[in-house]
Amino acid sequence: MNAKTGFTGCDWLILVFFVATAYFVYGGVGGMLAVLILAVLYGIVLLLAIIPFGGVIIQVLVMYFVIWPWVSEFTGIEATWLTALMFWVQVIAGIILTLAVTAIIVAMNK
Repeated sequence: MNAKTGFTGCDWLILVFFVATAYFVYGGVGGMLAVLILAVLYGIVLLLAIIPFGGVIIQVLVMYFVIWPWVSEFTGIEATWLTALMFWVQVIAGIILTLAVTAIIVAMNK
């Protein structure tokens, strides 16, 4: 992890993949910026997965009912396989994070 940005090399690679692919899926720089906004907001909401036992549920609800409708309305992008892939990658990361934090909490209480 880079101390200045908090991102690992893999995070940057995934972000660049999503943004570069958006150029072809949405046909221009506007789509790239929309996907960048969506990726940043999804990344921030991933922090909700730190909540033990149910953080991923809160994360998914915020992503689906708050972030996606707002970004879709603000930027005008439609749901595609790219936005679905971004959603599910974040959900899987959230599940892993929630399980890890829950396991730490349970282990500390034994």
